[in-house]
Amino acid sequence: MEEKDKKNLLLRQAKITLNFGVIVLVFCVLWLMQHSIFPKMFDFSAVEEPIISEADNLTPYEPLLELDSADIENGIHVPSGLIVDDGVDIVMTTCGACHSLSLVTQNRATKEGWKDIIVWMQETQKLWDLGDNEEIILNYLAKNYAPENEGRRRNLVVEEWYNL
Repeated sequence: MEEKDKKNLLLRQAKITLNFGVIVLVFCVLWLMQHSIFPKMFDFSAVEEPIISEADNLTPYEPLLELDSADIENGIHVPSGLIVDDGVDIVMTTCGACHSLSLVTQNRATKEGWKDIIVWMQETQKLWDLGDNEEIILNYLAKNYAPENEGRRRNLVVEEWYNL
């Protein structure tokens, strides 16, 4: 074997040994991290019980707030924009749990229309079963956010057209 071939062979063996050494070193570092430095970080067998506070035990049906009379002007709860009426606290808690309450105030529907919206949210947006509160919510929405008789403006009526 020539001198040049021997050097190439030794070089290849050195590279293989070096690569093997790096792999062993990485393995040792990971083992050390798992067993001494960060033992819980890599322990996937033990699942810790979640910490549940008393607030987490509330059902979605319980109103989480009380209206402050200082926040009410002309029958409107200013922070939420909702009309103050029976069931407003349940609407604020239930609807506000997932989205802005402006989505309520900018829409209008009949009781059946609001029911359709709720069913759509349950089927596609993971809204929970509202239970006994569904009727309270529907009554509030149908009374306070029903369709209005007039739109934004009447349609334009042009009596006579002329060419420009």
